[in-house]
Amino acid sequence: MDTAALMIRNVNLSYQDGLIVDDVTLGLKPQELGCLLGPSGCGKSTLLRAIAGFQELDSGEIWLDNELLSTERHRIPPEERGVGMVFQDIALFPHLTVADNIAFGLTGWSETSQYKRIAELLDLIGLTGLGQRYPHELSGGQQQRVALARAMAPKPKLLLLDEPFSGLDTELRGRLASEVRTILKSDGICSLLVTHDQREAFDFADRIAVMHDGHICQFDTPFNLYHEPTDPFVAHFVGPGEMIDATIEGPRSVSSPLGLLTNDEDLEYPINSDVQIFLRPDDLIHDDDSSYQATLVGKHFRGAHHLYEVKLDNGVILGCLAPSHHNHTIGELIGVSLDIEHLVVFPK
Repeated sequence: MDTAALMIRNVNLSYQDGLIVDDVTLGLKPQELGCLLGPSGCGKSTLLRAIAGFQELDSGEIWLDNELLSTERHRIPPEERGVGMVFQDIALFPHLTVADNIAFGLTGWSETSQYKRIAELLDLIGLTGLGQRYPHELSGGQQQRVALARAMAPKPKLLLLDEPFSGLDTELRGRLASEVRTILKSDGICSLLVTHDQREAFDFADRIAVMHDGHICQFDTPFNLYHEPTDPFVAHFVGPGEMIDATIEGPRSVSSPLGLLTNDEDLEYPINSDVQIFLRPDDLIHDDDSSYQATLVGKHFRGAHHLYEVKLDNGVILGCLAPSHHNHTIGELIGVSLDIEHLVVFPK
């Protein structure tokens, strides 16, 4: 059997005669933090519900710690799976204190064991001394951490998080995703987050499965998804960028509107074949000393830098990063140069 904590094999899920999840396979290692990332309607929440036991499988298998949880004909009830869940709706009990909310899932534990676990979790989530407060006396971020602690309290084999930060403001979401990652790593709980937010996924997960139309396009580290996407949808979904036409010139080189570009390893395309190169704004930088000139057609101030939009001679518009003190005007010709270590190439 696999060493994975969670193993999903060839899972298909449908709703009202429509296929929602199509032949999905993925696994999480013990104590690994994973993420299902994708747009609304891609099947990520449906898959999460199946892992939790709320959704029947059309086919495939779901295993947890070498125990078969679900097949087409077999399904262990949700309450017997050893799986915890944190939802978008925090749903704390308003009439219970923080400590009593956390203790809710500790049925069968001795009073001493409950007290020890609650104190341990309050310390872990940074709310030591606040156990006797009520939910309405806490901030939104604090309430979400209490909901997390309540789900973690019985030490589940797997923790599922269904868009738990979506009701919070953007800055708090990013910060809380990082905090939750630290908390879960400290407690050693294998977890799977569902989100449509790329930044949230990057802040939280060790590995991310990017989903589209029920499929997993790529299951990889945040770094590889951003710098080495294997699918055009993944390339566009995890960060800004544009495709430009190019032609394969040699085993490691392509000709493009920006000149001859070289790769750090062989490209798996025939010589003279037409391809597309995906360029992100951090691949193209403003360079006053560059002989290649482009027309500035758009600019967005980002504090430490500008995100420029520049038009090449062939009419292609690309994003370009520039230090914020380089404050050029729209319509001005500026020098640009490439800063690429690895080419992202797709067939045309």
